[in-house]
Amino acid sequence: MRLSERWMGDGSVRRSQARRRTVIGASAAGVVGAVALVGGLSAIGASADTRTVAYVCLPSAPATATASPDLTAALSGQASATPSEAVTLTWTNRQPSDTDQIITVPTEIATTDRIVIVGDLVVSGPGSGAKKTIQATATGTPGEAVPSGSPVPLPTLTAVITPTATGTVGVKADAFTLKVGPADGTPETWYDCSISTVAAANTSPASLSIKVSPQATRTVYETVTAQVSQTPTGGAATGGGAEAGPDGRVFILTGSALVLAAAVGGLLMRTRRRAVRH
Repeated sequence: MRLSERWMGDGSVRRSQARRRTVIGASAAGVVGAVALVGGLSAIGASADTRTVAYVCLPSAPATATASPDLTAALSGQASATPSEAVTLTWTNRQPSDTDQIITVPTEIATTDRIVIVGDLVVSGPGSGAKKTIQATATGTPGEAVPSGSPVPLPTLTAVITPTATGTVGVKADAFTLKVGPADGTPETWYDCSISTVAAANTSPASLSIKVSPQATRTVYETVTAQVSQTPTGGAATGGGAEAGPDGRVFILTGSALVLAAAVGGLLMRTRRRAVRH
């Protein structure tokens, strides 16, 4: 192998390796960018508020004792929406670790019993007069028996709102009713819980704001090229006439005459060469 061929082979290998490193680097950068973008969009698209809220829960049979828990309430949903877009809201309540302030089970909850919560969400806006209360619901089963005196498992509530006007929609998590009963029967109300009115308590409810903006539109422009057709006024309807130019037969006849002249000239030149030889 000549030196130049070997050098060219090594250079080709080095160039191939360099291209491979470039492609791998670009791919890695693209993956990192995509992950960052997805994470950024997730952070922008959601809104949540978590806080400790003091509740007072009045009992109904079989519950007999009033509960005053400081629940960790969390309300979450979309940060923005467009008019007529459905927005799902999620509301969770976590019991405190202090057993003296929990909502307790008055009688054992069976594995298949249903735990039902019906809660009030106060929705306001857009506009000062647009305020109403909607219900969020939750239904769950404990999965295993919950003995008397234990904290009541509190399933997650959900609700759907559909804003119809642009502006800001405010949502606040308010009172709720806790019910328990067999899977094939009607659950009984155990507690009616409302936010405490004691001044020193944590009385600020979990809340969030949803910005409702007009849906973005896109205008598409199309370029239309005008086509002008001109119909000859003279000649046949096939398009021939004064503006169509010379008839095609003229070109055919002219070409045939040129071919014939060339053939005759060739014969004459051949005859002359034979005469000279003799």
